[in-house]
Amino acid sequence: MKKLLMGMLLASFMIAAESSEVGTFQVSTTVVESQKSGKHYVIETIINTKTGEIVARRKILQSKYKLPTKDRYNKKVKSIKLEH
Repeated sequence: MKKLLMGMLLASFMIAAESSEVGTFQVSTTVVESQKSGKHYVIETIINTKTGEIVARRKILQSKYKLPTKDRYNKKVKSIKLEH
């Protein structure tokens, strides 16, 4: 009986995992300088990778832009590895 319940539970998780939206969105960031004021802004764009549609776009003053403090596992981010 225990094995049957475990099997059904595992099967329900596998079915739910197939219909998830993991990997559907991409975040793109870039830094621009205003021609009028000379201030630097961070532009954040969220793109739906399946449709190519821009979902959201934000313009944030660079001095007020903060990197995320927690990752997707809700653990504190200690450093960010930059790749060249």
